[in-house]
Amino acid sequence: MIPFAKVQVLKDDDSKALADVPAIWVCNHTSMLDIFVLLATDKKLRGKNKRPMKIIYWKELEKNFVTGLLFKMCGFFSVEMEDNGNGKANQYKKSSFKKLLKGIKEAFEEGFDIGILPEGQLNPSPENGLQPVFPGAFTLAKISKRPIRMMGLHGLHKLWHGDEKIGMTVTGREVKVRAYPFGRKFENADEFVESFQSVVGHFGAKGVDHPKWKDMLLNVETGPKTQEAPM
Repeated sequence: MIPFAKVQVLKDDDSKALADVPAIWVCNHTSMLDIFVLLATDKKLRGKNKRPMKIIYWKELEKNFVTGLLFKMCGFFSVEMEDNGNGKANQYKKSSFKKLLKGIKEAFEEGFDIGILPEGQLNPSPENGLQPVFPGAFTLAKISKRPIRMMGLHGLHKLWHGDEKIGMTVTGREVKVRAYPFGRKFENADEFVESFQSVVGHFGAKGVDHPKWKDMLLNVETGPKTQEAPM
């Protein structure tokens, strides 16, 4: 699907054991290609026993024929916000939240996992860490009583950059996709935001795991504490 990129999928051996546990999945947002790469690598990333997932996306992407058709056919959920440019504060249309939450609750009942990009916009400088992180994933996890599981993308912005001045000028082809094996139930939104910034932000910037990622993700719904993550 992506012949012009060298994509490396990183995961732990025990991630398969947790694949069928209902979860909220979160990932950083570095490129217009993010969701396409996640879908293309999903079987390797989350294992053969993965649960079906529906992803929350920006409604303006429906104006693009390819993304609009794909997201609608997949039954993904749109969220409305102003097109105020990458790197600037999001301005959500709260009137769209009611419809969004209704659809998500129905997806929960039908057995779907939910995927969300907590930054809410493309990150024009992932090498410096994440954009401001919104706590919506924590809210969904609390409503559904599910753990949050994390994924990370590195290098994808070098194929299609969030900075419109660079855009589709290719500056690198090495891409890494990481699925973390432990699902965590966070005590509050701040705890989630801090862990996401540390674990996924570090991976997105450097392409390797944060040295203390286990300490940030291990509390409940965990796998073996001695498992080593690939670098």
